[in-house]
Parts: sequence; structure tokens; C-alpha cells
Amino acid sequence: METKNITLARPEVFDYYGLFSGGTYSPSDLKDVKPRLIFTSCGSKENPEGVKKSVEDLKAAGFNAVSYVSDGTAHEFLTWRRSLKEMAPLLFKK
Repeated sequence: METKNITLARPEVFDYYGLFSGGTYSPSDLKDVKPRLIFTSCGSKENPEGVKKSVEDLKAAGFNAVSYVSDGTAHEFLTWRRSLKEMAPLLFKK
């Protein structure tokens, strides 16, 4: 939640948004910004449907959005570690 609040409060500072463990953005959250990437993830024991739906909505609104679900994990370190592994390569794509 902290990451979401910071990115929305200071959009001029961030081009890449990453929410790990079930946080989501909606198109209305991002009405005045266009980040290069929005990455949302969670463990399969958290809120996978909400994360996937959020990314579908963001893509439909024209955002570059990606979701990832960590199999067999919840709100825990392994979820965040796997999420970082999935997100990091996306930061270096042109």
C-alpha cells in the first residue's frame, strides 16, 4: 500500500510501478499519469483474481501492465522474491 500511495503522490518521480502482494491500480487511479510499466503480483493464496482483473482493466485503458502470481505462496518473502525476479528483467526492456 505504501508503494501505491507514494507512486500516486509523486508520479513525476517514477516511470515504473511495482506492487507486490496483492496491491492493485485502477485506470481511474492513473488518470493523470502514464508510467512505462505497471507490474502487480501476489501469491496464489492472496488475491490472484483481483490482480489479474486489475491488469486486464489497465491494458484495456492503454497501459503497459503485467501481472504475476507466485504459485503456492501468500503474503510472504517468497512471493516478493519471485515477484522481483519476474519484474526486474522488464525494467531493462526497450
